[in-house]
Amino acid sequence: MVDTGTLNRLSDDEQNEYHQFSSRFVRAVLSSGLRDGAEFKQRFSVKEDCGGFVLTDGGEIFANIRCRNRKTIEALVTDAVQNFGR
Repeated sequence: MVDTGTLNRLSDDEQNEYHQFSSRFVRAVLSSGLRDGAEFKQRFSVKEDCGGFVLTDGGEIFANIRCRNRKTIEALVTDAVQNFGR
């Protein structure tokens, strides 16, 4: 789970959305074949897509997750960078 500071900066709606996608996101990160959080952050970036926000490497949408809020997807990325492999 992401650090409490990051989570507390999210609105209630953003926190709910974070919790909705967190488990699927973590499973996808762990099965991504990447070595660590730094490599994950270098490979993927947040993009606006169809009225929402996604994480992509320029090809497919990572874990098929589309968030309504940019801060939610950024919190998921923070989680991956901070906790990769733990």
